[in-house]
Amino acid sequence: MSDVREKISFEELTEPQAAAAGDQDYASWKQEKIRKALKQSENRSAMIPAGKVWERFGFER
Repeated sequence: MSDVREKISFEELTEPQAAAAGDQDYASWKQEKIRKALKQSENRSAMIPAGKVWERFGFER
């Protein structure tokens, strides 16, 4: 897994891109999804271990 050293702000994650559609419902859905994901990422003990994910999807070696 890559090591990210610089912090990316919430605004940078959610700012509209030049090619993005102007759909306000999609933008609000995307912001909410990112907020929830960032909050979940703070509690690493609640995450599913990578080995179990690999096993579930049949990628185990």
